[in-house]
Amino acid sequence: MGNQGLLHVTGFLLLGLSQTFPQGSTQGASGFGSRNCTKTLGREFITSFMENWIPGQYSSFQVQITSYSASTSVSVSVGSFEKNVSVDQGEVVQVVLPRTVEIVGSKTFSNTVRIKADKDITAMSLSYKGLSTETAMLFPVPVLGNEYYIVTPSSSAGDPEFSIMAHREPSTVEIHVKGQVTYQGSPYCEGDILNVTLPAFQGVQIQGKGDLSGTRIVSQKTVAVLAGHACTSENTKCHHVFEQLLPVCSWGRTYVIPPVPFQTKHDIVYVSASQPTAVQYWLGRQQSNASLEGGQVLPLEVEPSSPVYITASVGVQVVYYSTGSDMAMYAYDTFLINVPDVASYCLSYSANWQVGFDNYVLLVARSTEAEAVTLDKQPLRNVKWTKVRGSEFSWGVYPLATDLNMHIVSHPSSPFALLSFGTANRDGYGTLGACGESEYKFYCC
Repeated sequence: MGNQGLLHVTGFLLLGLSQTFPQGSTQGASGFGSRNCTKTLGREFITSFMENWIPGQYSSFQVQITSYSASTSVSVSVGSFEKNVSVDQGEVVQVVLPRTVEIVGSKTFSNTVRIKADKDITAMSLSYKGLSTETAMLFPVPVLGNEYYIVTPSSSAGDPEFSIMAHREPSTVEIHVKGQVTYQGSPYCEGDILNVTLPAFQGVQIQGKGDLSGTRIVSQKTVAVLAGHACTSENTKCHHVFEQLLPVCSWGRTYVIPPVPFQTKHDIVYVSASQPTAVQYWLGRQQSNASLEGGQVLPLEVEPSSPVYITASVGVQVVYYSTGSDMAMYAYDTFLINVPDVASYCLSYSANWQVGFDNYVLLVARSTEAEAVTLDKQPLRNVKWTKVRGSEFSWGVYPLATDLNMHIVSHPSSPFALLSFGTANRDGYGTLGACGESEYKFYCC
């Protein structure tokens, strides 16, 4: 695979391109009706590629673009590299970026990746190096904000890391440090404030030690933020994880987190607060309460096959960290998923499947409506729906058939959630599903 190549994907999942959200819905106990701003459809995106563990390994850094209209013109650029492609409706195209796009160490950088389209698209980034693959669904520029809280899984190996990128306007950024980070050779400890000035379309990557969760990012202008870890090592060997984070203004109050059904150990759900917050959560059969302060992150251990249901007095951020599993005949690695809140559920999604993986979608739907979810306009068969205790929702998992070019998964009236993940021996990836709704105006709440 060339480092500046273009690949038309032959295997992908296309979920409901023409569905729209029902008009006039009202806020209920579940949180439906208050439209959140976590949508993934847009015309302009910015991102970067953080360090993916061992330097020098064979690597591939890509953006995967899905079009919802005929003959969509898309430009992908970073530094002196630019690729212009035409993407048809229902098509997914991979643009492979130069390997120099990877950011290594704590530093400022100018190689922010810019994606621009003349019609609505969804975009996902993929970072691959050796047995270390991870994906992240990208949020369009109008969803970006000015305040974020970092989540980085802790690990005995490698470096937790995050990346901050300015858009069209230069921006000063305050980084309120949790843990210990290094920048330009100087250490910054918990409680320190690191000030960085970013020119337009430039960014900064910060690495540290231990756990940087709870680090607060405050910017003068809107910025994009990625967070993750160069090399997590939990139940298996070193593996890169990352996700794009949502700003505080778009956090939600109700979350359902379905489990990876064949995990034999525990996974972790991180709940972040930006202000004093009362949190109630169900872990399987057990209900508990917690009081969080601003900047506090609550880690919840998820037992095998146990969903998590969370409600909060104000908006919180929820990130699912699959710790991987080392079973007798098969091991898969860690991955990170930014969990959508209930108010941002959609009637349709798009999500890529990745070659060389066993690919799955995790589904969350209202228990009374789950049986109406369809695949290619037919009932979604062979899904065991399991009720989530304390909620009106059920969850299920569906393996993706990789021998078909297109699937449509939809619901006629009730919004649902879709998360994508894949496992391979000593590898794994996960990400938020891409909402394909077009009748929606972006803004930060």
